[in-house]
Amino acid sequence: MSNSEYTRTFLDLPYIEGEVISLYKKDFHHELNVLRKRAGDRFKVFDGKGNSALAEILNIDKKILKILIIENYPLSNRYGIQINLGQSLIKNDPFNLTIQKATELGVGNFSPLLTERVTVNRTNVNLEKRIEKWNQIAKGACAQCGENWIPEITEPLKIEDWSKVINSDIKIVLYPEAEIMLSEIEIKDSISIAIGPEGDFTEEEIRGLKEDGFIPVTIGPRILRAETAAISVISALRYGAKEF
Repeated sequence: MSNSEYTRTFLDLPYIEGEVISLYKKDFHHELNVLRKRAGDRFKVFDGKGNSALAEILNIDKKILKILIIENYPLSNRYGIQINLGQSLIKNDPFNLTIQKATELGVGNFSPLLTERVTVNRTNVNLEKRIEKWNQIAKGACAQCGENWIPEITEPLKIEDWSKVINSDIKIVLYPEAEIMLSEIEIKDSISIAIGPEGDFTEEEIRGLKEDGFIPVTIGPRILRAETAAISVISALRYGAKEF
């Protein structure tokens, strides 16, 4: 079986060639019950920090799955420009889609933003579970697309707090009334992107972002959903950096 045909699974443990690792079956439902992995099957593991390895299932009993680390792969370097995405909180399904697609497109840092026109629940109810869900989505996206780096996903931040601490060579905010097109922006090694909720940023928020070094840009006359805008701008930047 070629490398490209192996399925991939997140496993945040040190990989030592020749080591046997015992794991709880309940944590590998997808591999065992959906993909129907059995003793003797091989798959790749990755830790989300650039490390990956080839593993083989040795034994499956009532509760425990034993795997053998067969081969360590070289550490994967992050590829392309460093992209930090600040996405205002929107409804769960489109927000989860944004995390998934931004991960597939290699975003390094993902920050949910609390802005004035956010309409979803702003409270910290089940915040820990929400962040866990977001990380699971990112892990699944990495497993699917072959990316060995999982983006750092922060807890929700107020827009003014995020904009003051984010540090990139270029910082842009999507704004329909902007006079500068995205294609006019010079692409450098790192870039931060701020994307508003369904009702967009307020004028006061745009002023605050500008004071913190963000350049308002437009991606054309079409009114895009927040998740579509995120996918579009990240893809455009990757293309502009000649990564596609």
